[in-house]
Amino acid sequence: MTTPLTPGVYVREAPGGARAIEAAPTAVTIFVGETERGPVGPTPISSAIQFSRLFGGYTREDVGGTPARLFLPFAVQGFFDNGGPRAYVLRLIDGANATSSLAVTDGAENAAVDARAPGLWGDSVRIAITDATDGDAARFNLRVFYQAPGEANHTEVEVFEGLSADPLDEKYTVDQLARSAFVTWNGADVFRPNNDGDPAATPPGTPLAGGSGGDSASAAADYPAALATLDGLDDAALIVCGSDLMLNAASAAEHNGIVNALLAYVEARPQRDLFLVADAPRSIAAADPVNAAVSAARTGINASDHLGLYWPRIVVGDPVGLGRAPQLAIPAAGHIAGLYGRTDGRRGVWKAAAGVDATVAGATGLDFNVIDRDQDRMNPHGLNALRTVPGAGRVVWGARTTRPTTEWRYINVRRTAMFLRRSIYNGIQWAVFEGNTETLWAALRQSIGAFMDAQYRNGAFAGETSRDAYFVKCDSDTTTPDDQAAGIVNVQVGFAPQRPAEFVIVTLSQKTAIN
Repeated sequence: MTTPLTPGVYVREAPGGARAIEAAPTAVTIFVGETERGPVGPTPISSAIQFSRLFGGYTREDVGGTPARLFLPFAVQGFFDNGGPRAYVLRLIDGANATSSLAVTDGAENAAVDARAPGLWGDSVRIAITDATDGDAARFNLRVFYQAPGEANHTEVEVFEGLSADPLDEKYTVDQLARSAFVTWNGADVFRPNNDGDPAATPPGTPLAGGSGGDSASAAADYPAALATLDGLDDAALIVCGSDLMLNAASAAEHNGIVNALLAYVEARPQRDLFLVADAPRSIAAADPVNAAVSAARTGINASDHLGLYWPRIVVGDPVGLGRAPQLAIPAAGHIAGLYGRTDGRRGVWKAAAGVDATVAGATGLDFNVIDRDQDRMNPHGLNALRTVPGAGRVVWGARTTRPTTEWRYINVRRTAMFLRRSIYNGIQWAVFEGNTETLWAALRQSIGAFMDAQYRNGAFAGETSRDAYFVKCDSDTTTPDDQAAGIVNVQVGFAPQRPAEFVIVTLSQKTAIN
C-alpha cells in the first residue's frame, strides 16, 4: 500500500463482498455421429451453415461408391431451428481410414497437398495449380474441386489466388490453406509448382487418392475411444447421438446398443455434467408399435436419470429426397435438444421443455399418432411422447427421465441440479488452498447463498420464501476437525425443485336450478 506523502484525496480499490458465481451454460450440445467429411476431433459450431461448410451435407460416400444417407445434418439443423445456442460435433470414422494426399513436384523438390481430414471423401477432391492471374511469375493460383456424393461432376469449391512460397508474404501458401475446409499444404518446403494445365479442359488436377476404409464407425463398440476425446469439454450440458443407424434400417438391438454406449459414457463422467437426449427405436413396423417402443424403454435401453427418451419420430422435409416435396421420418433428439435451449433461454432450465409452448420447429408431422391410451402405457416407463395438439402443432408431451420412480423423475429437476452443481463448482475454485477456517466457510456461504438467491428470484425454486426454497450450510457441523486436518471443506446445498404439473384435474359439478 502506497504511503500518502502529499496532501490530497486518494482512492483505493477494496475487494467486494461475495465473490460472484457465474451461471453455467445449460444447452450447449455435443452431436456424435457420421458426416460427409470434416475434422474428427470435437469441433465447435455456432450455426447450421458453419456445420455444412465444415462437415458437408446429407449423404456421404460409402465403400463401393454408393451414397449413404446421414442423420446428423438433420439433427444439427433441427437444433439451431429450435433455438439451440452452440454445439460441438464429434465426427465418427473408421480408424483405419488414412488421409488422402497428392504429391506435387517441380522436378527438384516436392511437398504434398492433403485432404483436410481422413475419409473416402478425400478421393473425390481435385486440385488445379495455374499461373497467377496478374502474371506474377513468383505467385500461383490453387483451385479446389470436389465431387459430392451422388453428383456426376466435380464442382469448384475454393479458390486461392496469388499464393507465395515466401513465409513473410501475406499470401504465404501454408497460411492461406489453413482457411481451407478441403485441403491442407503438408511439407517443409513450399514452392511454385510447374503446372499450367487448363482444369476446364481435363478433369481438374489429380485425385487426392489414399482413403481405403469405410467412413462409418456406427457400431457401439466403436464409441468408447471416440467419446474419450470429449473428456476435456466442460461447457457442454447435452449430448445427442447422430449415428447413421439411428436413421437407416437398423435393428432395435443396434439402436439400443448405441444409446447405451453413449449413456455409459455420460454416467462415467466424473462431474456427471451431461444429459443424453435420445429416441426409442422407430418400431412402427411392429404389430404393436407402442408396445415395441415401451419395451425398448423398459428393457432394451438402460434406465438413467441422465437420459430423456422420446417417441415417435418426426417427419421433416428431405433436401436430397426424390419426387415432389420429399419428406423423411427422422429421430427427434436434435430438434428436442434445441427446444431445451429455447426453453432455457425464455424461462430457465427449471422449466420443463414440454407442453403447448414446446412446439417442434421444422416438423411437418409425426410418423405415428400417439393418443391418450398409448401414452398411458408410455408414461410409467419414462418414454416421452411427441403429439399433435390442435392449435399448437407437433409438441413434446412428456418431461420424464427413464427413472420415473425416483426423486429425479423429471428432466427439468435433474437438469436444474446439474446446472447448480456445475455453476457452483466453477464459481468456488478460488477457495482451493485458502485457510480452512470460519473465514473461508463464511465466504463460501455468502458466495453460494448470493447465487442461490439470484436463482430463486428468477423463479428456479418452489417455496414462498427463500428459506423455503433453498439452504446453504458450511460450518463446523459440516466440516469437522478431522475434515480440517485432511484439508476438506464440506458445503451442503439444498433446493426445492419446480416439478411440472403433469396432471391438472378439474372437478365439475352441475348446479341444480332452484325454482
